Parts: sequence; structure tokens; C-alpha cells
Amino acid sequence: MILHDNDAYVFEELKQDRLLLFTWKHVPGLGIKLFKDAILEFAELCQKHEPAKGVIDARQLDQSSPAVAWLRGQTSEEAEPYDDWWAQEVLPKYVSAALGQLAVATGDPSAPGEVPKPQQDAALRMGYFPDLDAAREW
Repeated sequence: MILHDNDAYVFEELKQDRLLLFTWKHVPGLGIKLFKDAILEFAELCQKHEPAKGVIDARQLDQSSPAVAWLRGQTSEEAEPYDDWWAQEVLPKYVSAALGQLAVATGDPSAPGEVPKPQQDAALRMGYFPDLDAAREW
């Protein structure tokens, strides 16, 4: 079921899989504010719907956008680094939602798969995968 659809992204609930899917659309020059707002909105939907797993399909993100540069730590446009912002603003929402897994489809064939937990005392497992099928199946 589609929960939200706009020009930048789609949020879907797949109840049979206990999964929320966040699909980025290609937005040339994606700005940091829209990027942050969408990530926070997805985390809040996880709190509301309490899926077992969240999947983010980031394959269409504009790799030359300010948002991706911020994500990679390649810009000083935003004062706070992405990792710090994510740990302070987003991770607590996933933890309170009791989200078990967060998988990101990156489009990168060398995506690492499961990565160390972002917070030792949290149950959340995270992984980065080359495609959507691998992210969903993990």
C-alpha cells in the first residue's frame, strides 16, 4: 500500500513482508533539506507502522547532488556531518520503532552487505546492498 508519493520519493507498506519501502526518485541536484526531511519522515513512519524491516532504494539518487555530497562528508554546506545528524535524529526513531533491520539498495556492485551495528545496545542491524532484491532478501 502506498503511504506517500511525491516527485522525490515513495513510501510503501508491504504488510505481508512486515516491511516499509522507501524509494528515492531521481531528483537532479537533490538538496540537503529535502533529503533530511524525507529520511526523518521515513523513520517516523517506521515508528507509526512498526515494520520488522525498512528498505531504502537509493539507486536513483543524483550522485552529484548536494545531498549525496553531504552524505559522503564531501561538503561543508551543512554544519553538522551526516553521520552525527543521523545518530542523533534518525537512529533513536528506528530504535523506538523496534526496527530489526534497515537495508539500503545502493546500486554499487561492491556494496558491503551487513555492517556493524550503529549502536551496540540496539537490536537494529544494517546493511548496504547492490540491488533492491538483495536488500529485500537480506
